[in-house]
Amino acid sequence: MNRLITILGIVVLMCFASATAGEVKIKKAPLEWQQAATIDGGVLYHNLCASCHGLAGKGDGPAASALNKTVPDLTVLAVNNDGVYPHEQVEKAITGKSRVVAHGTIDMPVWGQQFVNVRPDWKQFRRNAFAHQRIYNLTLHIETLQSE
Repeated sequence: MNRLITILGIVVLMCFASATAGEVKIKKAPLEWQQAATIDGGVLYHNLCASCHGLAGKGDGPAASALNKTVPDLTVLAVNNDGVYPHEQVEKAITGKSRVVAHGTIDMPVWGQQFVNVRPDWKQFRRNAFAHQRIYNLTLHIETLQSE
């Protein structure tokens, strides 16, 4: 009888050990900067820009009325530039490079620097590449909002 109890105990322990061994936790690898940077420009626009510029880019977002200045209509950027979408100008506006801070406060958040600071644990060149890719994606999305 003691031998039977011992054998049953061993079987139960083996079943328990194999059951817990089957619950292997898979540790997911963190996103590489290239994967993280390629978030769709539309998603970025919705999360960062639409509150002021509106979903369609007309400057009529829910937060626009709370601002002291009129929010630009992003749908007429090409029209106002002889039918050519000013890609570089839009990138500079997003990064803050087209600002003259000495003339007053920056009206729009400087997303370029915020993108660089997203992952402080990454090396500087990867953080810069990450920021550049996200700005590029966002700029491409704004181009799709252009009116004819």
